[in-house]
Amino acid sequence: MEIPLLRGRDISDSDRMETPGVVVINQRMAQKYWPGENPIGKRVTLDGSLKNANWLTVIGVAQNAKQDVWTAAPRPEMYLPLVQSDLYLHDTSSHFQYVTLVVRISGEPAAIANDIKSAVAALDKNVPVSEIETMDNALADLNAQPRFELGLLGSFAGLAVFLAALGIYGVMSYSVSRRTHELGVRMALGAAQHDVVRLVVRQAMFLALLGLFGGLFAAIYLARMMSSFLYGVRPIDLATYVVAAAAISGVALLAGYLPARRATQIDPVTALRYE
Repeated sequence: MEIPLLRGRDISDSDRMETPGVVVINQRMAQKYWPGENPIGKRVTLDGSLKNANWLTVIGVAQNAKQDVWTAAPRPEMYLPLVQSDLYLHDTSSHFQYVTLVVRISGEPAAIANDIKSAVAALDKNVPVSEIETMDNALADLNAQPRFELGLLGSFAGLAVFLAALGIYGVMSYSVSRRTHELGVRMALGAAQHDVVRLVVRQAMFLALLGLFGGLFAAIYLARMMSSFLYGVRPIDLATYVVAAAAISGVALLAGYLPARRATQIDPVTALRYE
């Protein structure tokens, strides 16, 4: 499974029923039960009573691994040699309802499915083999719900950005069009076209940046609510915020520039009569 072993040794073929019981634990278990200590050589038991308990010696510490939920904190875990389990060897139905066999291969996984069944049948023909799937499919099934939720959230976010850009452009454009009379007065009094355009764009950008900073602070505050949907990604990503801010600023710039440019190209006399 490529789970790194951080300390000690791994379970080997020499760990059998007739040898002392061993166990490999994960980092979380080592930190919880032996903080600041070397857990190698410590003993644990799975028996409910300490009287005549079957003690297992810790021989290794493995890196924490994700299990069912990617976003959940690591739990204390142990890895046991299957052949040292008396319950499994004597009565598989009492404790082990199924065993997962993991096979590493090269080439097309589907092509070796029959070979795996044949190999198991050669050992014990009464052991059924079912639910054969690749690791990619297993991971895809595990991530299906979070992937759907993030896809839905991303679609709504994209729609929100589009509507926000459309709204900003519409409001800015309407605001500038209502100032056509004012712009005509300024040009009639000798203001150059580029000065009038610069004035309108500066005022429009001031309002846009005001809203942008308010939105950024709100987004940073609310981003913590999304942390449960993310794995390996920080809720606050600087690049994403910069791109979003640049996009909104660009829309506000165009919304101020284009209507102002059109208004300044009107004859001042016509602009003065504009209602």
